[in-house]
Amino acid sequence: MLRNLFTLILSLIALNTFSQGRTEWKENYTLTLNDFQAQAPKSQQNGSNSFSLAASLDFGYAMSNYEFMLTKNFNNRVTAYFVPASSWLQQGESNERLLQYAQMQFDLLELHARKYRKRLYESKNALSNYDFYQKANDAISTEYMNAGVEMQDAVLESNAKALEYHQKIKKEIAEMAEFCKECKPVKAKKK
Repeated sequence: MLRNLFTLILSLIALNTFSQGRTEWKENYTLTLNDFQAQAPKSQQNGSNSFSLAASLDFGYAMSNYEFMLTKNFNNRVTAYFVPASSWLQQGESNERLLQYAQMQFDLLELHARKYRKRLYESKNALSNYDFYQKANDAISTEYMNAGVEMQDAVLESNAKALEYHQKIKKEIAEMAEFCKECKPVKAKKK
């Protein structure tokens, strides 16, 4: 009994420690200086203003064949997150601007997570193979990289262009509300 209780307590501690390693995208979450916990590399410590947001998309599912066959909504299995312990921001006079750009990058990641969720939803059917997601994954990766280049171009052009681009990202996120992580897409009605 005592051994089982000890195992349970260790499991809860390990789970709590693991869950603190990643911060998932949330609608009202705004990045702060405290979110950038890593030390900037020596090559970036020359006074230049820069940051690195260690962010990624994660998709994973583990289920029985029967459960897989009956599952169409994979929204809760696609996560946009960042790792504070691996993210850094070279602090200086431009902290607010750098935080805005980091938030824009994180929002762009969530937008593409929603696009990914939508493609998974539209492509999955009862006869789908276990690797049905691969085509959507490849397309989203390419789109995300291209959007990142567009974002960087907007940032380099002017602060106004960057803000305009960020508003566009936020608008697209809102338009894809049914593909948030916790949401259930509305089924298309048969004609």
